[in-house]
Amino acid sequence: MMIYYIANARIPTEKAHGIHIMKMCEAFMHEGEEVTLFVPRRRNEITEDPFSYYGIKKKFPIEYVPVHDTVGSPLAYWLSQISFSFSLLFFEKFKKEKEIIIFTRDMLSGFLLSLRGLPVFFDMHGFPEQFVWFWKMAMKRMRGIVLTNKQKFERAQSLLGISEEKLFVFPNGYDPELFKIEESKKELRKKFGFPSDVKIALYTGHLYSWKGASILADAGKYIPGIEILFVGGTKEKIKIFKEKYKESNFYFLGHKPYTEIPKYLKMADVLILPNSGKSSGNRVSHSIYDTSPIKMFEYMASGTPIIATDLPSIREILNKQNTVVIPPDDPKMLADAIKKALDNPEFNISRTQNALRDVEGYTWQKRAHSILNFIHSTL
Repeated sequence: MMIYYIANARIPTEKAHGIHIMKMCEAFMHEGEEVTLFVPRRRNEITEDPFSYYGIKKKFPIEYVPVHDTVGSPLAYWLSQISFSFSLLFFEKFKKEKEIIIFTRDMLSGFLLSLRGLPVFFDMHGFPEQFVWFWKMAMKRMRGIVLTNKQKFERAQSLLGISEEKLFVFPNGYDPELFKIEESKKELRKKFGFPSDVKIALYTGHLYSWKGASILADAGKYIPGIEILFVGGTKEKIKIFKEKYKESNFYFLGHKPYTEIPKYLKMADVLILPNSGKSSGNRVSHSIYDTSPIKMFEYMASGTPIIATDLPSIREILNKQNTVVIPPDDPKMLADAIKKALDNPEFNISRTQNALRDVEGYTWQKRAHSILNFIHSTL
């Protein structure tokens, strides 16, 4: 079977969806399928080879589709989106291949390709904030829809009118190979320039408000003796945070190579997943119900204790047996939880062991295998 993975995304990218796209393509390949990734041909400040950037050994073809390459406004976004989708519609490769399966997280491209009679499977990572009528029409054309958590199952039926038999749930995942780290915590501290005797609370990812990075920053003010590390974020966001938070125990390390993230996780004493439950524009439902954070599985695989906020989307994976769970949007309570976790290492031993055990079911490989079973059952 030939799988064409369609992704309207800049590859490589510093954003988490790039990890998902590349790792799923690799996992499909390991399942014995032929895979080609189709992405837009866009300018990219990241010049590194995509496979080395994401630590991928089993390579697959990447086709770069011509697009109207502009960003910065809603009009520019839609010009880029429409040009990508219509370029695919008339792409010569789709006329030659037989027995193609389209797997995509790009709704418009999937819809247009379904009009050509191709079987399209849609990997849904969020619900529409507008044009719901068009989504309903597009979803009827999809052969199957993959959801990243159980919270989406009922909403997909009620909001978009998708029949239950077309839905399949499997969360995001992680790559266990990246967590086979030979260096000790002490060696990693030395490598990254941190003393071995300091206490480190670490957050990875973008500094968006719905992800709760500012909650951790506010919490850090209550625990000045603990180093608070932020790994990730755009230059613009880092500048804003540095101007607002000038505490000496804060470190904004910026974007790091994806393959080094597991080493940062192992270097820390506690990892923070502080997703907010408050509304941030139109992102409130995504943070509470829709998200399946890749870093959550990476945290679990690191063997480092975790503190996470109690939200429905997070609760499906993390619980009191494998994580320290606290209410969202409470910096003081988060600070107290960090201090308690660091003052009582034995407090976290069983939770960490449980997290390592629980995360074994969420590799990219198992996700690809389960999705392929779902695809074959519908054909």
